[in-house]
Amino acid sequence: MEAVEWLFACLDEHPLPGESIVQWEELRDGEVWRYRASAPPHVPPLGWDSPFARQAVRLERWVWHKRSKQQRYSVHYALSSLRPEAAGARRLGELMRQRWGVENRNFWVRDVLLREDHAQARGALAFNLCALRAFVLNCLNYRKVQAKKAALEAFSFNPLSALRFLGLHTKDV
Repeated sequence: MEAVEWLFACLDEHPLPGESIVQWEELRDGEVWRYRASAPPHVPPLGWDSPFARQAVRLERWVWHKRSKQQRYSVHYALSSLRPEAAGARRLGELMRQRWGVENRNFWVRDVLLREDHAQARGALAFNLCALRAFVLNCLNYRKVQAKKAALEAFSFNPLSALRFLGLHTKDV
């Protein structure tokens, strides 16, 4: 990614004709999220074999919290196989944001609620537990359960409720 950072540092000084730059704002939970995405029309050779890299994108993000007046800034870089005619800077920026949504929706639940990072299982057991966690999350997502923590706590206190949720147990024992 250092080569991509270098590319954008050069573009800041000497923009290429056809470089697309877009900005947009979103209001979420008392915060103003401001984005700026930029994508050059082509990716020059970056010093490694990257046959599928058609575009590079830089997404800058400023977050301003209205109440505390605090600001955060971050910048992210990515390479894409999409051609410039298929996706401009705005579309590439949105795709990067969607990736964060997947991370927040899936990996955060695995790390925080299921404590996957603290698991001490190794080998085949670790693989099987990972598959089981993925199955549980897919079931919750399929049923559009928003309160995953509450559902997991209910299942841990009453395992029959988990079986009922899956449709495997219909009457009390």
